[in-house]
Amino acid sequence: MTRDTMSQNALLPLFLKVDGRRVVVVGAGPVAERKVTTLRESGARVCVVAPDSTEAIARSAAAGEIEWRARGFADGDLDGAWLVFAATSDPEVQRRVGDAARERRVFCVAVDDPPNATAYSGSVLRRPPYTIAISSSGAAPALTRLLREVLESILPGDDWVEHAARLRAKWMAEKTPMEARFSELVRAFAERTPKS
Repeated sequence: MTRDTMSQNALLPLFLKVDGRRVVVVGAGPVAERKVTTLRESGARVCVVAPDSTEAIARSAAAGEIEWRARGFADGDLDGAWLVFAATSDPEVQRRVGDAARERRVFCVAVDDPPNATAYSGSVLRRPPYTIAISSSGAAPALTRLLREVLESILPGDDWVEHAARLRAKWMAEKTPMEARFSELVRAFAERTPKS
């Protein structure tokens, strides 16, 4: 096993609570815009650092929904940050963001740039109360998205969690042994799975 393989296998999957926390996005193109949208949906206080931006980022900044520092990146932009996304097309800026993040012990998601990353975002599927994230550690983002879409296509509709809760209540009332529950859950899940 190579060192790279070992380090990829040693990743610790986490789901982060960024609500109310400062997250910096360096870059303001279409990829950064998607990151900003996801971060805002997660409740983060977003600061974008980039000389220029997409219209959507500029509108969000004008509305006071995010902070936009309309200039190049400076190491101090990461002071007080919990997380940073380096989403530029400039390798030198990506490296500088990664270095500044390491110095401050801030995790860095460096988009399409694994050497400068200390964290990787995944392709996310949300079916409340579940959140499923898939990551290739930056090695194959398109395949990660495909796997998410496959999972999304086979999961049952929105009522599946409610149905599982009803089954559990029934099992509790009937004192169904644990070993008998799983096969019944699998059958119920299969009945609700979309047929192709």
